[in-house]
Amino acid sequence: MRTISIWLSAAMLALSVAGCSSGKSGSAGENTEKLKTEISKLQEENKQLKAENDKLKEEASVLPVTAAGEAEVVEPAGEEAGTAVADAGDDQKTMVKGTPLVIDGIGEYTITKTSFAKKVIPSKPGSFYTYYEAKEPGTTYLAITLQAKNLAGEAMDADAVADVKVKYDNKYEYSTFSTMEENGGEDFTYTSISEIEPLKNGTLVYLAEVPDEVESGSKPLYADVKIEGETYRYIIVK
Repeated sequence: MRTISIWLSAAMLALSVAGCSSGKSGSAGENTEKLKTEISKLQEENKQLKAENDKLKEEASVLPVTAAGEAEVVEPAGEEAGTAVADAGDDQKTMVKGTPLVIDGIGEYTITKTSFAKKVIPSKPGSFYTYYEAKEPGTTYLAITLQAKNLAGEAMDADAVADVKVKYDNKYEYSTFSTMEENGGEDFTYTSISEIEPLKNGTLVYLAEVPDEVESGSKPLYADVKIEGETYRYIIVK
């Protein structure tokens, strides 16, 4: 814009001088010299401005350009981020409450309930029933209910359905023992003496006696459920 203004000024000056020369021919030579000097100065200034403009364009071409919506630069991942990435790429198989795990020709397994209780009783207790009570002070039972349907051609031993271990805060591990409901949930019976016949269901409860802190805490809690040689992770608290 500044270059255009300079040239406009030069043109106006030329017209002014031309007008003056028509009225005063005696000073025409003097005015012409002045005009040449002004034009020379304007040309020099225009040359400098052009050089500055080219320099600014060159600098602008190497400056980083950012705009809304573009991805930000990712900082190098730290130790924690690296662990998270490793976990995300893990091939650990999982179980989800309410979603059946089907192993063709073997069985269908569904976690139906998870609860904490000082005293664990059958789902539909009858007049007389067996129950399990946490005896050690400051502890409670974590009960995981697993429904198993036998898809094999022969009876399935109830105590061989699954092996369950519980882990709290990714380091505190607790073993479990199992019991099985009978008579439609009116009582418990020992899994060691029970079977699930073909195409029938069995309701098993896996019990881990854990500190009260496991129930009240907010740290990660999960169970590793081993079925037919494969371990599946059931997340209780993330």
